[in-house]
Amino acid sequence: MKARREIRAGNVGIVSADNNAGTINVTIRHGSKSKRPSEYPAGCIGSNLSQRNYIKYLVERYHRFREADASFGRSAGNFSFAVIFKNIERHFKAPTYFVPESRFDELVAFLQGKVNGTILGKRNRARGISSYLSFEEFLEEQTGHESAKGA
Repeated sequence: MKARREIRAGNVGIVSADNNAGTINVTIRHGSKSKRPSEYPAGCIGSNLSQRNYIKYLVERYHRFREADASFGRSAGNFSFAVIFKNIERHFKAPTYFVPESRFDELVAFLQGKVNGTILGKRNRARGISSYLSFEEFLEEQTGHESAKGA
């Protein structure tokens, strides 16, 4: 007698089958559905394309600079890409792209501080080298690329 049942709990499905000899085989599948909403609510950084892209840019810069820290002797073994998002959530009491637009400058300063706090960020600052584009420079670069595509 073969029994096959599927039980769902969120994005995890547990499938049990082949229960004829007192043995139950259990397979756990993790769902691959994105937790990202299809649309962010009005008034949050996620709903403003320019602000969301700049925050994403700063987070990526931070990750690259943290990876570069390993070449300067800092152990990268404990580094997790999700930590910066948890730090933002802890500091701003909201997930990264749900932070209100009114706190955009504060979030930018927070992320720029994180980039500047890396070894490479400190070295760049000592040499007078910028570690990231300003929001205005970022927007100019974005619109410059868009106009180049249209030409």
